[in-house]
Amino acid sequence: MDSASEEGNADIDKQQWLQIAVDFGTRFDFPHCLGAIDGKHVRLIDGKHVRIKKPNNSGSKFYNYKGFFSIVLLAVTDASGKFVIVDVGSCGGNCDCGVFSRSAFGKRLFENKLQLPDEAVIPGTNRTVPYVFVADDAFPLRENIMKAFSTSSADTRQRNI
Repeated sequence: MDSASEEGNADIDKQQWLQIAVDFGTRFDFPHCLGAIDGKHVRLIDGKHVRIKKPNNSGSKFYNYKGFFSIVLLAVTDASGKFVIVDVGSCGGNCDCGVFSRSAFGKRLFENKLQLPDEAVIPGTNRTVPYVFVADDAFPLRENIMKAFSTSSADTRQRNI
């Protein structure tokens, strides 16, 4: 089963990205943030009250590291938590990074085809920095993807900062 992503899903223009960044700056004091990226495993169960079922003859393609069958919902949210980009349908056996790399959004980000704003000075400084998406450790660190400080490799002093 291929992902249900659509090419038009990532057609946000530069002005819309800038407005999302303004909203992140206002709401979270995080200037130049274009969105939060994450993946979620949607559980596949056979039963009366669940509408999604594991596809027949799919073997372990949908079996994830959490120990159940799933599909992956990959999304980018704005400062209000609203989905601005969605990719759903990848096999649960794929990691978030793999789903992201194969999604229309991920490909367009890697190929610099997303109409992102150009680097700019952060207000109140003289530093020119790129606009970024924030993501967790499952995603690649790139010029436009900022990851949270990893606590797994931090010593106690660093974790308390």
